Amino acid sequence: MISTVNLVAILAWTFIWIIIGKFVFDKIYYKKISLEMELLSKNNMALAISFSGFILGFSIALIHSIDPIYPIYINGITGTLMIVLILLFTRIFDWIFLQKIDLPTEIIDHNNHASGLVEGSFFLSMGLVISGAFSGYDIITSWSYMYFESILYCLLGIILLFISSIILSFILKVNMQEELLKNNSAVAISFSGIFIATAMVIKDAISGPTQDKILYDILITLLDWIVALAIMVILFFLFDLVLFRKFSFKEELKEPNIGAGIIIGVIFISSALISSLLIP
Repeated sequence: MISTVNLVAILAWTFIWIIIGKFVFDKIYYKKISLEMELLSKNNMALAISFSGFILGFSIALIHSIDPIYPIYINGITGTLMIVLILLFTRIFDWIFLQKIDLPTEIIDHNNHASGLVEGSFFLSMGLVISGAFSGYDIITSWSYMYFESILYCLLGIILLFISSIILSFILKVNMQEELLKNNSAVAISFSGIFIATAMVIKDAISGPTQDKILYDILITLLDWIVALAIMVILFFLFDLVLFRKFSFKEELKEPNIGAGIIIGVIFISSALISSLLIP
């Protein structure tokens, strides 16, 4: 049973996290903007999509970090850490994967919907990865060890997400950075599906009970990731070469054909769901 005091404390922390998260998003991550003014006066859809991705990613991460049996201060530290990790890793991923694009400028100054969608999917992907990294622990686990190992798995997840994105973008033969600058929503939708699908695979691979042997757990995670990535690639070629023989996804993305982008995104997410059956 959850005690009334603990329940009230968790609700209070959740409210505080939401306030802190919005403040950090407004004043630090986007360098002193007003989310309300951007949405009301400028009708900035790109920023709305990005912020929505942040809220979804943060919520998914919190689901796997809050537990009534944990001490109140541990839930507080963990929730705050969620915000820091999601924003930090998203910024790092933006900087590494989109070196030619200044996403904040595209989103705030140009209301670039494609850029907003990609960044929103980054936030959601980070939430999935972080939720997997923080699962599999119980109350007897050393808190310092839990935080150390969870952050380690977060870093592993980001590296695998980056490698997966490079491989899948090579397969699609689309220069995402150039297409985002053209506000190509079809490319943004397809790559958002790729990021989310890859994050789902990584979440399944790194979540679950640990064996208290970090190297062994990392090896199993890598094997699970390789199998799932192979399934994603095989299913894409199955759709591209067999089921849609008269339809070139790679060419249609450049049109831009929104329908093609949606199908590609769904193909990868579906393949991630299928691959989850193989990951214990």
